[in-house]
Amino acid sequence: MTSATSTELDVLGALLAFDFIGFAQKSAALDPTGPRYGQAVGVAFGLAARRRFPQGATPGEISGYVAGVLGSLDAGAEDFDPAFLEGLVAAGLDEGSAPGGEHPDPETTIQARLVLTLRMVRELGLDADRQRELLAETADRLAA
Repeated sequence: MTSATSTELDVLGALLAFDFIGFAQKSAALDPTGPRYGQAVGVAFGLAARRRFPQGATPGEISGYVAGVLGSLDAGAEDFDPAFLEGLVAAGLDEGSAPGGEHPDPETTIQARLVLTLRMVRELGLDADRQRELLAETADRLAA
């Protein structure tokens, strides 16, 4: 695992722990021009999406989920286009494919995945230990 992916996992871990100061500090170390930028967050997002929708989801279910997220007052969620978020969720559910649904701006993609991952982790009721397991599984997949 590269230091960039490790930093992304630190950023996600801080967000999940509601450590917003750590999140801001660690986020500042990310390089949006790096070749693997967003990869670790994309893998973690896919894992969370497949746990949230273990049987998969139809386009209508994904659309309804995104509408719920956008209507929930989750910080920052309202800044995203619904079709873009739907594409991210659909791509995240497809384990066999590379992460998809990216926005032309990689920072927008990583921000959306962070917001959605936080939402899914909360919905799944993952405590601190299970959050660490999610991050460890992400690291394992990145190392493979």
